Amino acid sequence: MDQLFHQSPPKYRTVPVSDSEEDSDEDEYGYGVEPDDVWLSNSIKTCIAQIEEEMDLEAGTLQKCITILYDNTELDEEDPRSTESNVRIYSPTTPMYIDVHFQYHCRARMSEIEWFYSLGYKIQRRPPAMAGNVNAIDKELGHGGPQDMHAHNGWQSLCWGYYDDSNGNYGKRWRRVECGKVELYEEGVVDVYETLFGDLERPAASDAEAMLAYRRSLVRGIRLLLAAVGLSYKVACTDDEIDVEPRDLMLEGLSDRWVGRGIRNSCGLRLTRDAEKVRKGAQERQEEAKGYNNPSDDSEDGEHDGSEDDEPSDQEEDEDEEVDDDDGF
Repeated sequence: MDQLFHQSPPKYRTVPVSDSEEDSDEDEYGYGVEPDDVWLSNSIKTCIAQIEEEMDLEAGTLQKCITILYDNTELDEEDPRSTESNVRIYSPTTPMYIDVHFQYHCRARMSEIEWFYSLGYKIQRRPPAMAGNVNAIDKELGHGGPQDMHAHNGWQSLCWGYYDDSNGNYGKRWRRVECGKVELYEEGVVDVYETLFGDLERPAASDAEAMLAYRRSLVRGIRLLLAAVGLSYKVACTDDEIDVEPRDLMLEGLSDRWVGRGIRNSCGLRLTRDAEKVRKGAQERQEEAKGYNNPSDDSEDGEHDGSEDDEPSDQEEDEDEEVDDDDGF
């Protein structure tokens, strides 16, 4: 897995803003453009347009603030098999910007699925002289795996995830052992919003309507970071809303929408159903790790043979321990 965490020479371009609703796959000379080369810019445009509409902004207002510093995307039919990008969001209100870095890989093999990603950001209040050098940015990133990539030199991890293939978890007995974490905190999400949009006054706790609007703004600021790398994640802020994960890329390896919940919780929101979702998510991860949903764990004649494989190993017993609420797993 680690050998895929690398970066190549930069590719600079801004996100195109078109007045037409129809996109063209031809460049200015009439030649066709490879889908791999336009997936990111098209995805950013779509995701950012949704946020502009929510904020009642003129179309293109936020899109014009985004520059793609680097993009290396490989599609598997229409969806990315792997993608890595460095994107810069210039603040429309302050002389600052935020760099967002995203690396993702997902590929189905004969008996297993390779999947990992890491998403992080760095607020640049006083841009250094090498601020536009992608190779310089690459040197700031960790290369020890998804959880290490955005843990150094002022970078802040937003979220990461992967299927753990250690301890012999491969081949026909492979299981979806999901590891992941949202690493946001409320002070950090406030910094993101205020870097982009200026000071955000916190209302009185007694004003429930104003407080909800305040927290929605914080959530929207984090969603903008995701949108800048082509990820549309709708995060529920009230009990009558639902989390809607990205369509083209997988940020959660099982059915639990822990990324949406983690973003919401870091912005000070907790839904009535969140505690139960945490419990069910932990249970699902334990069952998947034990292979309850893996038909290859059966013997070749389709029946359990009563061997010691039916008894939990020491590792599996450890996995029965309670998982903390969105503290990583």
